[in-house]
Amino acid sequence: MKKRASFVIAVLLFSGCGSSSVEPAGNPPVPAEPAFVNNPRIVYSDGLHSENTEMLRLGDRILLVFRGGEEGQTGSARARIMIFESRDDGRSFVPLSEVSMPNDPDDPDDDRDIRDPKLVRMGDRLLLFCISRKPGFSYRDLFGEAWLVRAESADGGRTWTDPVRSFQDIGPFGTEVFWGFWRFTRRTYRADGQTRETLYATAYNDGDIAVGLFASEDGVHWRKHATIISNYHDVPSEAELNFFGDNSEKAVSLVRLDNQGILEDGQTVVCTSREPFLRWTCNRRFEQRFDGPSWIVDQSGGRTRHFVFARKHLPCTYKRTAAYELRGDLTDAGAPIQVCEIQELPSSGDTAYTAFAPLGGDRYLLSWYSSPVDLEPAWLEGQFSPSDIWLADLDLSLAPDTCTAPEPEAPCRPPPLPVGAGPLAASGRFLTTLSPVIWPAQSLFFLAEATLKGPQFDLSLQPLEPEGKQPVGDPWVKRGLAMAADGSFTVDFGTRTLPSEAYPVLDSPIPLNLKKFKLEARTTSADSFCGSVTGFAEVLPSRSDRIHLDGSTFGAVPILGSTLPDSVGACP
Repeated sequence: MKKRASFVIAVLLFSGCGSSSVEPAGNPPVPAEPAFVNNPRIVYSDGLHSENTEMLRLGDRILLVFRGGEEGQTGSARARIMIFESRDDGRSFVPLSEVSMPNDPDDPDDDRDIRDPKLVRMGDRLLLFCISRKPGFSYRDLFGEAWLVRAESADGGRTWTDPVRSFQDIGPFGTEVFWGFWRFTRRTYRADGQTRETLYATAYNDGDIAVGLFASEDGVHWRKHATIISNYHDVPSEAELNFFGDNSEKAVSLVRLDNQGILEDGQTVVCTSREPFLRWTCNRRFEQRFDGPSWIVDQSGGRTRHFVFARKHLPCTYKRTAAYELRGDLTDAGAPIQVCEIQELPSSGDTAYTAFAPLGGDRYLLSWYSSPVDLEPAWLEGQFSPSDIWLADLDLSLAPDTCTAPEPEAPCRPPPLPVGAGPLAASGRFLTTLSPVIWPAQSLFFLAEATLKGPQFDLSLQPLEPEGKQPVGDPWVKRGLAMAADGSFTVDFGTRTLPSEAYPVLDSPIPLNLKKFKLEARTTSADSFCGSVTGFAEVLPSRSDRIHLDGSTFGAVPILGSTLPDSVGACP
């Protein structure tokens, strides 16, 4: 995987528990006026892919936790949970400990990943909950065999027990159901004249089909309490959870829905329930997909305000971390909800999975992760590239009273085509390089052959494997095409099959079905052309399983002799 040649190291790599304080480095300038989120700074960077932040306040200490040790999101036994400590309200952090899965080096088939850390204090114990899956990059978490794993610390996070599997649910047919636990929320309430506490958790199953509600009295033994939402096409996953009311008798969950494409925007559904939380109503949705969110409920000043920090989705699969406010009565399934966007945070590529820790009053410390902000990679590329851990200061008293609605969703538009150079002068063979909008640097290659036949021409595209440029699969052929006087033409290939060898970045032997695949092209000379692509790749036949290609570009140059160029740029 690609690594940066130079990077900021705000906290040195460590093999044990360090003791020296490290000040954040490489920070952007502080805004002239205080902002809702201010003083953003990188607190950790090591040239690897760090992600999934969590924080917890323990007296005068703040623990910052995240997943590290890997070059990307692909699961492996190298991943570990890194724990840092601050004793000065987040101005500096020192390494404290690490937690890894106890994998057997002599039996790699049993290796497991570890990610998505969550900290819960239970009496004098500190519990670290994580999701553990089998190594590899799984689609919709299918076949990841997600486990809830738990490590415990009796000394405030300095040492930990080895992670152990903490939950196993047997389905009605005796088959094991795998759940990735996401949010842990403590409910304090009165029952039978006594004050009680129950730890609840939201979790999503392999395949991202359902979100369940789980309950535990001790953080060790869990029972499945209810299903919050279940729908294959909605792709529900990460779900926030909070309790409201005089006796915490109302529950609200904000559930991420990846229902508009794998790498696109989607929706968030607001689900509500009342004690005993067995039936849930999920009838309100808004058009922002909150990935890896964290949720602050502020009840100061005589009103309740809901602040959410999550991944923001831009056209062409670019991402940001952003701060939002949800207005309206979230506990009332019939009340309208207004989404307000407050502020974008420094971020790009693969980003978000925020966390917060209180600093006193209206002030909090906020964390997130991000690809290098100056590189602006597409989201998929960012998942396989270095990323850094960021911190910022948050002041709820500076939240705006006005509501700025998020920008409406916009399509990914390709750059304009160049001025045409007239029709192709002769039949020929061309190396065609297609830069997919989802990861422009990972090109698709085709051998294109144009055969002129009077006012019309035939065009074939032969997929090539990227390394040796050898043909894979059958050529795609369209006949009787028309070319305008300026050299512009359109080729509608409809539905085609792309062999997996032509795009090995997906690391899957399953070919991709391309639907509504269309080239819009224009000549740049008498023997070359370029253009853009529309259509989508379909992993499975549903809208939520699509990879949109709109905004992708390509270029084609003639092949002279038997040697193919390495690649071709898109339209100038």
